[in-house]
Amino acid sequence: MRAGAVLGLGAAAGFAYYHGQVPTSQLYGRTICRAPDAGRRIALTFDDGPNPRCTPALMELLRRYDAHATFFLIGRWAEREPELVRELAAAGHALGDHTWSHPTLALRSSAAVKEELKRCRAAVEAAGVTFSEVDGAALMRPPWGRRRPGTLRAIRSAGYVPVLWSITGWDWLEHTTADAIARRGLKARDGDVILLHDGIHTEPDFDRSRSLEAAEEILRRLGAEGYRFVTVPELADRDRGLAPPVPRDTWPV
Repeated sequence: MRAGAVLGLGAAAGFAYYHGQVPTSQLYGRTICRAPDAGRRIALTFDDGPNPRCTPALMELLRRYDAHATFFLIGRWAEREPELVRELAAAGHALGDHTWSHPTLALRSSAAVKEELKRCRAAVEAAGVTFSEVDGAALMRPPWGRRRPGTLRAIRSAGYVPVLWSITGWDWLEHTTADAIARRGLKARDGDVILLHDGIHTEPDFDRSRSLEAAEEILRRLGAEGYRFVTVPELADRDRGLAPPVPRDTWPV
C-alpha cells in the first residue's frame, strides 16, 4: 500500500475516532452537551451510581447548597439500591439511563444497545421511578461518551435523548486529587454540563470521596459567582441544549 493511502486511512480513522469520542462533537448526531443561552446555570452530572458509599453524602451536599443534579444510573447498581433510586428522585434530582452493565455501545449492535437500555430502565422502574425527560425523550448517556451514528439512532429509536457533557473533572484518573478535579470543574461557565462520578461500573460501593470533595468546592465557588446548579432538563428548557461543537476540556471518561 502506498504511503499516501496509509496516511489517508490513518486520517480517516482519526476523524472517526474524534467524532465518536469527543463529547461536544455533533457530527454523528445532535446531543445535549451544553446550553450556551442558559444564562448563569450549570448542570452537574454524576455517572455510574447509585453508590451506597457516596450517593447519600452527595445528596446531602447538594441539599446544603440548594442544588440539583442529574444522575446517570447503571442498571445493575439500581437493582441493588432501589431505595437510593427513590431518594434521588424524591430529592428533585434528574435521572438518566447509563445502560445495564456499562459496555462500549459503539461496538454493539442496535439490538444489543436497546437491550442494555431496556434492562436499565426496568431496574429503575422496579424502584417505582421513571427517567427524566427532555421533549418527551428520556435522558441517556452512553458509557465513556462513545458512539457512532448507528449508536445514536438506536438510542433515539428506543425513546431516549443522548446527553454528553462539555466539562469533565477527570475524576476517574487513579492518581488525581480532589483539588485537581475541582480546578477542572471550575472552568465551567454559562450552560456547561459538568461530568463527575458518584460510582464506578466495576464495583457497587467504590470510594468517590475525592469527587465528593471536588463537588463541594465547585458548588461553593461557582455558587458564590452567582451560578445556579440545575438538572439537565432544566438547563435544556431554554434552548434544548443543542449546542454546536466547541473546544472544551472534554475528553471522555
